[in-house]
Amino acid sequence: MVDTATQKAKVLIEALPFLKRFHHQFVVVKIGGEAIEQPEVLDRLLTDLVFLEQVGTFPILVHGGGKSISRAMEQAGLVPNFHKGRRITDAPTMDIVAREVEKLNAHIVNRLFALGGAAIGMCPPRHTLVRGVVMDPALGLVGQPTTVDRERLSRYATRGLIPIIPPLSVDDQGNAMNTNADDIALAVATAIGASKLMFCSSVPGVMTDPKDPATLFSSLTVARIRELVASGIITGGMIPKVESCIAALQSGVAKIHIVGADEPHALLLEVFTAEGIGTELRLE
Repeated sequence: MVDTATQKAKVLIEALPFLKRFHHQFVVVKIGGEAIEQPEVLDRLLTDLVFLEQVGTFPILVHGGGKSISRAMEQAGLVPNFHKGRRITDAPTMDIVAREVEKLNAHIVNRLFALGGAAIGMCPPRHTLVRGVVMDPALGLVGQPTTVDRERLSRYATRGLIPIIPPLSVDDQGNAMNTNADDIALAVATAIGASKLMFCSSVPGVMTDPKDPATLFSSLTVARIRELVASGIITGGMIPKVESCIAALQSGVAKIHIVGADEPHALLLEVFTAEGIGTELRLE
């Protein structure tokens, strides 16, 4: 029993430098739809967020849309269409996107309260946090973030509330637009000057062989990322993600991490241990 207690104390002491480093620092976390639809995974991630807030860090959560959008479209007799990997969003589709995203947002807020935290959902039109413009007319109501209301975001995050931000942006006319959650997370992290931006992904990080976790890169600089893209090691959908990450690093985000969402307490391991998990992306 004493040995167990001593070990627990040792873990806390080892975390002390990181507790000091991230005290009153913004940490932005993005979770995708797959994590949201797995109750155990979601609750573990949200419990980590509650812990981060309780020890003096200012966590901010950005979430994706989940498969519920496609299911709701099918129930309404609408066929999901995609262009260059993004959902074509006409007015009827946007109505469904907004409704389903708001449900997910409210669910996450409720789970955080149930787990002992406090949160606020940032869905438009009540909260116009992220402004945007139409990304491509061929996509319809799909937005590209342009500005983030940093003052509003900071006001909530520094007062004991975890902002829960949906994958939506709003144009100058007040119209909501379906917006990629990765793009939202990068815009938020850049605007708020985040110390860390963490993508909780279905993969544990950047690997030379996606099927072999042993090939995981623990840390990558911008120069090395570009080498891996040029040599074809980073391919497919990971290319736009890392390119966006490079832009965020060059705009002032200190560090970006890609971690596996199903790794138990991934967020705490990444923030409070020297080794961390996943892949760390840094400027140099």
